Amino acid sequence: MNKSSQLRVLMVPSDDHLEKALNPYQFLLAQALVIQGISVEHWLYNKGKLPIFKGAVARKKHCDVVHIHWISFYITGENKYLYFFSCLKFLFDVLITRLTGFKFVWTVHNYLSHDSKFPGLELWTRRLFVKLVDRIICLNKMTVETIAKEYKFNPAKAIVIPHGHYRDVYHKPIDLTEARKELNLPKTGKVYLNLGLLKPYKGIENLLQVWQDNQDIFTGDMLLIVGKPWDESYAQKLQKLATEIKGVIISPEFVDNSKLHLYFSAANVVVLPFKNILNSGSLILAMSFGKPVIAPRLGGLLEVVGEANDLLYDPEDQEGLLKTMQKSTKIDLDELSRLVVKACDRLDWNLIGQETVEVYRSVIEKCP
Repeated sequence: MNKSSQLRVLMVPSDDHLEKALNPYQFLLAQALVIQGISVEHWLYNKGKLPIFKGAVARKKHCDVVHIHWISFYITGENKYLYFFSCLKFLFDVLITRLTGFKFVWTVHNYLSHDSKFPGLELWTRRLFVKLVDRIICLNKMTVETIAKEYKFNPAKAIVIPHGHYRDVYHKPIDLTEARKELNLPKTGKVYLNLGLLKPYKGIENLLQVWQDNQDIFTGDMLLIVGKPWDESYAQKLQKLATEIKGVIISPEFVDNSKLHLYFSAANVVVLPFKNILNSGSLILAMSFGKPVIAPRLGGLLEVVGEANDLLYDPEDQEGLLKTMQKSTKIDLDELSRLVVKACDRLDWNLIGQETVEVYRSVIEKCP
């Protein structure tokens, strides 16, 4: 098979409103593949008996490719026994689908699911799953190095295709003064923005502590934390921590896509003090708006920002976040923004679509 028009790909699991999803990654990837002449179909369901097998067989065609993304949708359970049973069901589902003649490509977004309840069982599942897939897509070189060692497979099985930008998904940025007026924020001073799902692994508590302990550095500035919380108790915890801290606004609510550009336009710097991360859609989002990012040198973050790395810090340095935030008050943020834009230019979806098609072709050519 050498004509891309003959190639059909089933994307699983998929959001039922891809264009409006919290993370539009799949929508953008599918869009890039369609431009390359690929037929992309989506299977919305991840529950019930053999959901992958059902989705694949319903769309069966010679040498179809099943492209899997987040496997956490398939492995769930409130206790370790139910979780283990869920892992077995997922692996059996993939195995029987392979025996039917389908090829598998897996994009690894995380080493383990964020806030995994049973990391040992999940790692065990990933180590078995990696043996069942034909090719692995990683979003950066560091991910390849990390998971090849931890999942125990030959790194030659993996290929690096970066995470594309979000420039064409949201409204274009507007003037800083106008954005702050729209959001009822102060006209003067720097705004440090943390926007995204509010979850424990994102290090927000540490960020609040640094801000509270160093009020003299951030006089006249504002820390704006916005996003849907992991749960209500976590939202209350963050709000309680921030109650007595000057210059902090926490808005624990979902930000509609139509308003995202206002927050990034109003901000001078985006702060992402992750505790542990391999890849970050939040980083890509900030870069898509041309914003300098304060973040640890974890996973593939340094690889993604390229030369725009002035505000990345050593995660082993207990004062790394503080030092970098202090540095952000002195450096030329406009020049750093220009470097961010340049780095983001490399995350082009057309190129990503082409490279992904080549991965599909490589597994198709192995068909008997």
